[in-house]
Amino acid sequence: MEKLIETTPIQGFKVYGQQMVEYTVDGAEGKDFAFAIAIASLAESSSIEVEADAYAAVLRTRQRKLTELGSALAILNSAIATMKTGSGQRPSDTSSADAALNTAHDIFERYGLSLPVSNNKVTRGDAEKGRANGEYAMDVENNDMQQDMITLQGLISKRDNSFSTAAKVLKKVDSTGKSIIRSIGS
Repeated sequence: MEKLIETTPIQGFKVYGQQMVEYTVDGAEGKDFAFAIAIASLAESSSIEVEADAYAAVLRTRQRKLTELGSALAILNSAIATMKTGSGQRPSDTSSADAALNTAHDIFERYGLSLPVSNNKVTRGDAEKGRANGEYAMDVENNDMQQDMITLQGLISKRDNSFSTAAKVLKKVDSTGKSIIRSIGS
């Protein structure tokens, strides 16, 4: 990997015993410290932006999964609501026929969950098991999404700090330059 910034000693130029250098920044020779800092901060910010974009894509995917699982659970809850209530409930009770159950089945299958549907119907036992598995999958996904959001916020803070640090260094370099010019003019 090629270095972004390299220092080259300026031969015969020392100030208070400190060797003065010039910078080669991204292949361009003869650059000063302020330019090197500006380029380094932009490079850091760009790499953080790429990582933040990747996390944003992950968050969008997680949100889509949560939305789809929520839709499947709504369909499943509607099917459960059509079953017998009271003391006559049995795990073998079946729901009313509903073509949307096939959609719920497909969503569950897409995310590795099981929901047996036959003739657009589901049994109470399979529906209850599917609902519990769907809710658990949503909880896990929601927790993972929260962690990814925290990471994304950290990346954005890191990017902002990179710009802030570069601005502070550039202000100090500018201030130092002005001080030198003032002292020469005195």
